Amino acid sequence: MTAVEARAVDGIVPIVGGGPAGMSCALWLKNFGLHPVIIERKPLLGGMQRESPYPNPWLLGRPRTTARQNAEEFARHIEREGIETLCTASPTALRRPTEECFDLEVLLPGGATRAFRSRALVIATGTEFRSREWLDGIAGAAMLAKTGRILLGPAAAGEPGTELGARVLVIGGGDNAFDVAQQIARPGRRVTVALRAATPRAQRLLVERVRALEARGLAEIRRRVSVVALGDDADAMRVTFDDGTTLAADRIVLCLGFTPNSGEAWMQGLGLRRDGEGYLVVDGNMETSCRGVFAVGDIVNPVHPCTVTALATGAMAAREIMKRSDQG
Repeated sequence: MTAVEARAVDGIVPIVGGGPAGMSCALWLKNFGLHPVIIERKPLLGGMQRESPYPNPWLLGRPRTTARQNAEEFARHIEREGIETLCTASPTALRRPTEECFDLEVLLPGGATRAFRSRALVIATGTEFRSREWLDGIAGAAMLAKTGRILLGPAAAGEPGTELGARVLVIGGGDNAFDVAQQIARPGRRVTVALRAATPRAQRLLVERVRALEARGLAEIRRRVSVVALGDDADAMRVTFDDGTTLAADRIVLCLGFTPNSGEAWMQGLGLRRDGEGYLVVDGNMETSCRGVFAVGDIVNPVHPCTVTALATGAMAAREIMKRSDQG
């Protein structure tokens, strides 16, 4: 390997991804006496939680904090514990010289590389908002996204200081679409939720909240429609649906679900099993189809993806890695 530094096998556990799942796994591994190393491609730990300005009332003990504040506190905990962290870093190659160990090469800021040899590896690369196919399928959509007229993911709509205008179109039928719609709807702003299906996928409570806003004239739910064309007028976007109807919108918010970050080149040689949507398949210990490789967080398509399940999967993987370490 063309690395400036190689680390011994004993105790080293590289964790690729520094969101809640990766940080949780690192904390548990550290408490078990092992040496986790978090490798995060962004400048700061936190994953998608750091991108969300919305409150998270579901996290026990932190009812008044936002997802972003939780991410910052998680990162401070990792720093206080002295857990080794490489930010703005990304894996470039992974080899398996024997059945018992892995060689991972990591590109560091400035172009240097660093190598890790380990018996276990954790993938915590998470997901990203699905938008590329939609933007590529409609003329002019990608340019409107670059100018901020089309916002990618619900988090963008809640950023402090974001001017949404009086007419907002939210595209999607899941929890995120209906949640962001009810959060941004207020007097003086009308929100339209457009979904392709006849019935929303979102949980009933969120749908009922938007229906209540619809009764007050603050929201509208359009079913069985898809956007087929966009026009950019001076004061609004002109949206045309496949049923022939149109809508004027100041901003469009895409809430089309998520796509897993499982296609990175460095992991392709492992032959990891995936489901039909590309998520990594794991067993009850969070181990993938490749022995010694674990996956945690949203990359494994949990039944209910959230901060709580991410933290739990990180702990589960760490415990299994510790047990194998104890067995030699």
